[in-house]
Amino acid sequence: MPWRRQPAHSAELRAHWNALGQALGRDTPAWRAEGRRLLRSWARWPRAYHDTTHLRACLRHMQAVLDQQPGALHNPHAVALALWYHDAIYWPWSGHNEARSAEWARQFLLSQGLPTELAEAVHQHVMDTRHTPGPLTGDALWVVDIDLAVLGQSDAVYRQFERNVRREYFFVRWPRYVAGRSAVLQGFLDRPQIYGTGYFAQRYEAQARTNLQQALHALGEGRLYQ
Repeated sequence: MPWRRQPAHSAELRAHWNALGQALGRDTPAWRAEGRRLLRSWARWPRAYHDTTHLRACLRHMQAVLDQQPGALHNPHAVALALWYHDAIYWPWSGHNEARSAEWARQFLLSQGLPTELAEAVHQHVMDTRHTPGPLTGDALWVVDIDLAVLGQSDAVYRQFERNVRREYFFVRWPRYVAGRSAVLQGFLDRPQIYGTGYFAQRYEAQARTNLQQALHALGEGRLYQ
């Protein structure tokens, strides 16, 4: 089926999108239609982790930053838009999800007459969620840390995350999945610091390393982290 039934929290997400449009002076039928398109895309098969639950978690992490670290975000609207679009297109077998999502964001924002600087910032933030090693600054650090917040959540939440990632990669044979997933997890562990902001590092760095090590150990034994 092309998409799954949208969960109850879709109303929360629609309200967030509409409020964002109001804040940008774009509370129009076109803006609201885009919100509906985005939610349909976030609900498409075969998403199991990269779905509306992840989007809602990201937006809630952003709100916590705004509440607890006033002024930390240089352009909260660009960050919010980047979170909305960062997995707008997601096919596990594609290597172009971020690029296509970033371009979707840029084209829509420009079509709404929003500043080019905003559209380009959102485009770059989405591209930064590829999580390739390299220096990041400013709001990009916040976008990437928010996207990676799941790594430092409770043991139960992280275990479900690993199960859902495997569900998304159902088409990959187990030996190849173990090799690929292990490389991803080890890549994060090899970083001097997983999180680029003090806010996320203080809250989640230690737990993230524990979660990653345990998941990597399970994969090394030839089993999913259950």
